[in-house]
Amino acid sequence: MPPQKVEQQTPETAVLTARIADLKQFITLIGKDSRFAAGLWVGFVKGTAIGIFVSLLLVGYKYMILKGGL
Repeated sequence: MPPQKVEQQTPETAVLTARIADLKQFITLIGKDSRFAAGLWVGFVKGTAIGIFVSLLLVGYKYMILKGGL
């Protein structure tokens, strides 16, 4: 079995490798934040829609009771 090849990094390649790793981590964090914000927005929209629906339902029910419909 031949000896394993040892690769040494020059300072320039070490800086480039570190910057690439940092960019990958930054992109991952942006994706996580974006997903969190999207979920938060969807929850807000769903809650608002349910609230409007229930409010209209209750107002309609109260209107029917006042008019003697039921």
